[in-house]
Amino acid sequence: MYVAQGWNLVQLRMSKYLFSVLLRVLKLDTNFLVPISDNLLITSEQEFDNYAEWDLRDIDFVEDDSDILHALKIAVVDIYHSRLKERQRRKKIIRDHGLINLRKFQILERRYPKEVQDLYETMRRFARILGPVEHDKFIESHALEFELRREIKRLQEYRAAGITNFCSARTYDHLKKTRDEERLKRTMLSEVLQYIQDSSACQQWLSRQADIDSGVSPTVPVPSNSGRRSAPPLNLTGLPGTEKLNEKEKELCQMVRLVPGAYLEYKAALVNECNKQGGLRLAQARALIKIDVNKTRKIYDFLIREGYITKA
Repeated sequence: MYVAQGWNLVQLRMSKYLFSVLLRVLKLDTNFLVPISDNLLITSEQEFDNYAEWDLRDIDFVEDDSDILHALKIAVVDIYHSRLKERQRRKKIIRDHGLINLRKFQILERRYPKEVQDLYETMRRFARILGPVEHDKFIESHALEFELRREIKRLQEYRAAGITNFCSARTYDHLKKTRDEERLKRTMLSEVLQYIQDSSACQQWLSRQADIDSGVSPTVPVPSNSGRRSAPPLNLTGLPGTEKLNEKEKELCQMVRLVPGAYLEYKAALVNECNKQGGLRLAQARALIKIDVNKTRKIYDFLIREGYITKA
Protein backbone atom coordinates (compact mmCIF):
# COMPACT_ATOMS: atom_id res chain seq x y z
CA MET A 1 0.00 0.00 0.00
CA TYR A 2 2.74 2.45 0.96
CA VAL A 3 4.66 1.45 -2.17
CA ALA A 4 1.63 2.26 -4.38
CA GLN A 5 1.15 5.63 -2.72
CA GLY A 6 4.84 6.40 -3.16
CA TRP A 7 4.69 5.48 -6.84
CA ASN A 8 1.63 7.72 -7.39
CA LEU A 9 3.48 10.58 -5.72
CA VAL A 10 6.45 10.06 -8.01
CA GLN A 11 4.17 10.05 -11.10
CA LEU A 12 2.48 13.25 -9.92
CA ARG A 13 5.81 15.01 -9.43
CA MET A 14 7.09 13.79 -12.82
CA SER A 15 3.96 15.03 -14.62
CA LYS A 16 4.25 18.41 -12.88
CA TYR A 17 7.87 18.68 -13.93
CA LEU A 18 7.19 17.74 -17.57
CA PHE A 19 4.33 20.20 -17.89
CA SER A 20 6.36 22.95 -16.30
CA VAL A 21 9.15 22.35 -18.83
CA LEU A 22 6.60 22.43 -21.66
CA LEU A 23 5.11 25.70 -20.50
CA ARG A 24 8.52 27.32 -20.05
CA VAL A 25 9.29 26.48 -23.68
CA LEU A 26 5.95 27.89 -24.72
CA LYS A 27 6.68 31.12 -22.89
CA LEU A 28 10.03 31.45 -24.64
CA ASP A 29 8.58 31.40 -28.13
CA THR A 30 5.10 30.32 -29.16
CA ASN A 31 5.96 30.65 -32.84
CA PHE A 32 7.88 27.38 -32.79
CA LEU A 33 4.50 25.68 -33.03
CA VAL A 34 4.05 27.00 -36.57
CA PRO A 35 5.30 24.19 -38.83
CA ILE A 36 7.06 24.97 -42.11
CA SER A 37 7.16 21.74 -44.07
CA ASP A 38 6.10 20.36 -47.43
CA ASN A 39 6.34 23.84 -48.94
CA LEU A 40 3.53 24.96 -46.61
CA LEU A 41 4.70 28.38 -45.46
CA ILE A 42 2.26 29.61 -42.83
CA THR A 43 3.07 32.63 -40.70
CA SER A 44 1.75 33.13 -37.20
CA GLU A 45 -0.78 35.66 -38.53
CA GLN A 46 -2.25 33.00 -40.82
CA GLU A 47 -2.57 30.14 -38.35
CA PHE A 48 -6.00 28.75 -37.62
CA ASP A 49 -6.95 29.53 -34.00
CA ASN A 50 -3.83 31.67 -33.85
CA TYR A 51 -4.11 32.63 -30.18
CA ALA A 52 -4.51 29.09 -28.80
CA GLU A 53 -1.13 29.34 -27.04
CA TRP A 54 -2.17 32.41 -25.11
CA ASP A 55 -4.30 30.33 -22.72
CA LEU A 56 -1.13 28.52 -21.56
CA ARG A 57 1.28 31.39 -21.14
CA ASP A 58 0.27 32.15 -17.52
CA ILE A 59 0.04 28.52 -16.38
CA ASP A 60 2.88 27.05 -14.38
CA PHE A 61 3.15 23.82 -12.42
CA VAL A 62 4.56 24.18 -8.95
CA GLU A 63 5.15 21.65 -6.21
CA ASP A 64 2.49 22.97 -3.84
CA ASP A 65 -0.38 22.76 -6.37
CA SER A 66 -3.44 20.99 -5.04
CA ASP A 67 -4.77 17.97 -6.89
CA ILE A 68 -7.80 19.93 -8.14
CA LEU A 69 -5.64 22.79 -9.44
CA HIS A 70 -3.27 20.30 -11.01
CA ALA A 71 -6.16 18.52 -12.76
CA LEU A 72 -7.51 21.86 -13.96
CA LYS A 73 -4.17 22.79 -15.50
CA ILE A 74 -3.95 19.40 -17.18
CA ALA A 75 -7.46 19.92 -18.59
CA VAL A 76 -6.36 23.27 -20.05
CA VAL A 77 -3.40 21.58 -21.72
CA ASP A 78 -5.69 18.84 -23.06
CA ILE A 79 -7.97 21.50 -24.56
CA TYR A 80 -4.95 23.15 -26.14
CA HIS A 81 -3.90 19.78 -27.54
CA SER A 82 -7.33 19.31 -29.15
CA ARG A 83 -7.06 22.77 -30.73
CA LEU A 84 -3.68 21.78 -32.17
CA LYS A 85 -5.26 18.64 -33.62
CA GLU A 86 -7.91 20.75 -35.33
CA ARG A 87 -5.19 23.00 -36.72
CA GLN A 88 -3.32 20.00 -38.11
CA ARG A 89 -6.55 18.56 -39.55
CA ARG A 90 -7.14 21.71 -41.56
CA LYS A 91 -3.55 21.71 -42.80
CA LYS A 92 -3.95 18.10 -43.91
CA ILE A 93 -7.00 19.05 -45.97
CA ILE A 94 -4.98 21.81 -47.63
CA ARG A 95 -2.13 19.40 -48.44
CA ASP A 96 -4.38 16.56 -49.66
CA HIS A 97 -6.37 18.76 -52.02
CA GLY A 98 -3.38 20.66 -53.41
CA LEU A 99 -4.40 24.05 -52.03
CA ILE A 100 -0.91 25.06 -50.87
CA ASN A 101 -0.13 26.97 -54.07
CA LEU A 102 -3.44 28.78 -54.44
CA ARG A 103 -2.32 30.69 -57.54
CA LYS A 104 -1.50 27.46 -59.37
CA PHE A 105 -4.81 26.00 -58.22
CA GLN A 106 -6.73 28.96 -59.70
CA ILE A 107 -4.84 28.68 -63.00
CA LEU A 108 -5.75 24.98 -63.27
CA GLU A 109 -9.36 25.79 -62.48
CA ARG A 110 -9.56 28.38 -65.27
CA ARG A 111 -8.66 25.78 -67.91
CA TYR A 112 -12.24 24.47 -67.65
CA PRO A 113 -15.13 26.06 -69.56
CA LYS A 114 -17.40 28.47 -67.71
CA GLU A 115 -20.08 25.83 -67.13
CA VAL A 116 -17.58 23.39 -65.59
CA GLN A 117 -16.09 26.19 -63.45
CA ASP A 118 -19.54 26.85 -61.98
CA LEU A 119 -19.90 23.14 -61.17
CA TYR A 120 -16.39 23.12 -59.68
CA GLU A 121 -17.27 26.04 -57.42
CA THR A 122 -20.50 24.32 -56.30
CA MET A 123 -18.88 20.93 -55.63
CA ARG A 124 -15.84 22.35 -53.81
CA ARG A 125 -17.63 22.18 -50.45
CA PHE A 126 -18.15 18.41 -50.92
CA ALA A 127 -14.49 17.68 -51.70
CA ARG A 128 -13.80 16.36 -48.18
CA ILE A 129 -16.58 13.79 -48.55
CA LEU A 130 -15.28 12.34 -51.81
CA GLY A 131 -11.58 12.70 -51.12
CA PRO A 132 -9.05 14.53 -53.31
CA VAL A 133 -8.59 11.87 -56.02
CA GLU A 134 -12.29 10.99 -56.30
CA HIS A 135 -13.23 14.68 -56.39
CA ASP A 136 -10.79 15.37 -59.24
CA LYS A 137 -12.14 12.36 -61.14
CA PHE A 138 -15.68 13.62 -60.66
CA ILE A 139 -14.84 17.08 -62.04
CA GLU A 140 -12.84 15.65 -64.93
CA SER A 141 -15.71 13.32 -65.87
CA HIS A 142 -18.13 16.25 -66.00
CA ALA A 143 -15.64 18.29 -68.04
CA LEU A 144 -15.41 15.39 -70.49
CA GLU A 145 -19.21 15.16 -70.59
CA PHE A 146 -19.42 18.87 -71.42
CA GLU A 147 -16.89 18.50 -74.24
CA LEU A 148 -18.80 15.52 -75.65
CA ARG A 149 -22.09 17.41 -75.53
CA ARG A 150 -20.51 20.37 -77.32
CA GLU A 151 -19.03 18.10 -79.99
CA ILE A 152 -22.38 16.35 -80.45
CA LYS A 153 -24.08 19.73 -80.86
CA ARG A 154 -21.51 20.70 -83.50
CA LEU A 155 -22.06 17.44 -85.39
CA GLN A 156 -25.82 17.95 -85.21
CA GLU A 157 -25.34 21.40 -86.75
CA TYR A 158 -23.40 19.78 -89.60
CA ARG A 159 -26.10 17.18 -90.10
CA ALA A 160 -28.83 19.85 -90.15
CA ALA A 161 -26.86 21.65 -92.88
CA GLY A 162 -26.66 18.42 -94.92
CA ILE A 163 -22.93 17.84 -94.30
CA THR A 164 -21.82 14.20 -94.19
CA ASN A 165 -17.98 14.38 -94.14
CA PHE A 166 -15.31 16.40 -92.37
CA CYS A 167 -13.93 17.92 -95.57
CA SER A 168 -17.28 19.62 -96.17
CA ALA A 169 -17.40 20.53 -92.47
CA ARG A 170 -14.15 22.51 -92.80
CA THR A 171 -15.59 24.39 -95.77
CA TYR A 172 -18.77 25.05 -93.81
CA ASP A 173 -16.78 26.45 -90.86
CA HIS A 174 -14.80 28.73 -93.19
CA LEU A 175 -17.97 30.07 -94.84
CA LYS A 176 -19.64 30.54 -91.47
CA LYS A 177 -16.68 32.58 -90.26
CA THR A 178 -16.89 34.70 -93.41
CA ARG A 179 -20.60 35.32 -92.82
CA ASP A 180 -19.93 36.38 -89.26
CA GLU A 181 -17.30 38.86 -90.45
CA GLU A 182 -19.72 40.25 -93.03
CA ARG A 183 -22.35 40.62 -90.35
CA LEU A 184 -19.84 42.60 -88.30
CA LYS A 185 -19.17 44.85 -91.27
CA ARG A 186 -22.89 45.47 -91.61
CA THR A 187 -22.93 46.72 -88.04
CA MET A 188 -20.09 49.08 -88.95
CA LEU A 189 -22.24 50.34 -91.84
CA SER A 190 -25.09 51.09 -89.45
CA GLU A 191 -22.56 52.93 -87.28
CA VAL A 192 -21.41 55.22 -90.09
CA LEU A 193 -25.04 55.98 -90.96
CA GLN A 194 -25.23 57.91 -87.69
CA TYR A 195 -22.88 60.51 -89.18
CA ILE A 196 -24.24 60.51 -92.73
CA GLN A 197 -25.93 63.87 -92.21
CA ASP A 198 -22.68 65.49 -91.06
CA SER A 199 -20.03 65.29 -93.81
CA SER A 200 -17.21 66.37 -91.49
CA ALA A 201 -18.04 63.73 -88.86
CA CYS A 202 -18.42 61.08 -91.57
CA GLN A 203 -15.00 61.95 -92.96
CA GLN A 204 -13.43 61.68 -89.51
CA TRP A 205 -14.99 58.24 -88.98
CA LEU A 206 -13.77 56.97 -92.36
CA SER A 207 -10.24 58.25 -91.69
CA ARG A 208 -10.22 56.49 -88.32
CA GLN A 209 -11.33 53.18 -89.85
CA ALA A 210 -8.66 53.49 -92.55
CA ASP A 211 -5.99 53.91 -89.87
CA ILE A 212 -7.29 50.85 -88.02
CA ASP A 213 -7.33 48.71 -91.18
CA SER A 214 -3.76 49.71 -92.05
CA GLY A 215 -2.55 48.76 -88.56
CA VAL A 216 -1.76 52.33 -87.55
CA SER A 217 -2.91 53.70 -84.23
CA PRO A 218 -5.83 56.02 -85.07
CA THR A 219 -5.08 59.69 -84.50
CA VAL A 220 -8.52 60.98 -85.46
CA PRO A 221 -10.93 61.05 -82.52
CA VAL A 222 -14.31 59.36 -82.73
CA PRO A 223 -16.79 61.96 -83.96
CA SER A 224 -19.48 62.88 -81.51
CA ASN A 225 -23.07 62.91 -82.68
CA SER A 226 -23.91 66.46 -81.64
CA GLY A 227 -27.50 66.19 -82.82
CA ARG A 228 -28.18 63.40 -80.36
CA ARG A 229 -29.53 64.36 -76.94
CA SER A 230 -28.36 62.49 -73.85
CA ALA A 231 -31.00 60.44 -72.05
CA PRO A 232 -32.28 61.86 -68.75
CA PRO A 233 -31.38 60.11 -65.47
CA LEU A 234 -33.47 57.07 -64.61
CA ASN A 235 -36.21 57.58 -62.02
CA LEU A 236 -35.76 54.87 -59.37
CA THR A 237 -39.00 55.57 -57.53
CA GLY A 238 -40.91 52.36 -56.94
CA LEU A 239 -38.37 50.11 -58.67
CA PRO A 240 -37.62 46.81 -56.85
CA GLY A 241 -34.30 46.73 -55.00
CA THR A 242 -33.94 50.49 -54.63
CA GLU A 243 -34.06 50.22 -50.83
CA LYS A 244 -30.97 47.96 -50.93
CA LEU A 245 -28.79 50.65 -52.54
CA ASN A 246 -26.81 53.37 -50.83
CA GLU A 247 -26.82 56.93 -52.12
CA LYS A 248 -23.78 56.48 -54.37
CA GLU A 249 -25.22 53.32 -55.91
CA LYS A 250 -28.53 55.07 -56.54
CA GLU A 251 -26.69 57.89 -58.30
CA LEU A 252 -24.81 55.37 -60.45
CA CYS A 253 -28.02 53.56 -61.45
CA GLN A 254 -29.66 56.87 -62.34
CA MET A 255 -26.78 58.05 -64.52
CA VAL A 256 -26.17 54.67 -66.21
CA ARG A 257 -29.95 54.09 -66.48
CA LEU A 258 -29.74 50.67 -64.86
CA VAL A 259 -32.54 49.20 -62.75
CA PRO A 260 -31.48 48.34 -59.16
CA GLY A 261 -32.24 44.62 -59.50
CA ALA A 262 -29.94 44.25 -62.50
CA TYR A 263 -27.20 46.30 -60.80
CA LEU A 264 -27.31 44.11 -57.68
CA GLU A 265 -27.07 40.99 -59.85
CA TYR A 266 -24.08 42.36 -61.80
CA LYS A 267 -22.41 43.52 -58.58
CA ALA A 268 -22.76 40.08 -56.95
CA ALA A 269 -21.34 38.36 -60.06
CA LEU A 270 -18.33 40.68 -60.23
CA VAL A 271 -17.62 40.46 -56.48
CA ASN A 272 -17.81 36.65 -56.50
CA GLU A 273 -15.51 36.40 -59.53
CA CYS A 274 -13.07 38.85 -57.93
CA ASN A 275 -13.00 36.78 -54.71
CA LYS A 276 -12.36 33.60 -56.70
CA GLN A 277 -9.63 35.05 -58.91
CA GLY A 278 -8.04 37.34 -56.33
CA GLY A 279 -8.67 40.31 -58.63
CA LEU A 280 -10.66 41.25 -61.72
CA ARG A 281 -9.80 42.83 -65.07
CA LEU A 282 -12.16 44.91 -67.15
CA ALA A 283 -12.11 42.31 -69.93
CA GLN A 284 -13.25 39.65 -67.45
CA ALA A 285 -16.03 41.93 -66.22
CA ARG A 286 -17.26 42.44 -69.78
CA ALA A 287 -17.26 38.68 -70.34
CA LEU A 288 -19.35 38.15 -67.19
CA ILE A 289 -22.07 40.74 -67.79
CA LYS A 290 -23.28 40.98 -71.37
CA ILE A 291 -24.43 44.60 -71.50
CA ASP A 292 -23.22 47.79 -73.14
CA VAL A 293 -19.44 48.05 -72.74
CA ASN A 294 -19.67 51.66 -71.60
CA LYS A 295 -22.07 50.72 -68.81
CA THR A 296 -19.82 47.82 -67.84
CA ARG A 297 -16.85 50.20 -67.63
CA LYS A 298 -18.77 52.61 -65.37
CA ILE A 299 -19.94 49.80 -63.07
CA TYR A 300 -16.41 48.33 -62.97
CA ASP A 301 -14.80 51.70 -62.16
CA PHE A 302 -17.42 52.39 -59.48
CA LEU A 303 -16.86 49.03 -57.73
CA ILE A 304 -13.09 49.57 -57.85
CA ARG A 305 -13.43 53.08 -56.45
CA GLU A 306 -15.75 51.97 -53.63
CA GLY A 307 -13.53 49.01 -52.68
CA TYR A 308 -15.95 46.19 -53.58
CA ILE A 309 -13.47 44.62 -56.01
CA THR A 310 -9.77 44.96 -56.82
CA LYS A 311 -7.86 45.03 -60.07
CA ALA A 312 -6.05 41.85 -61.12
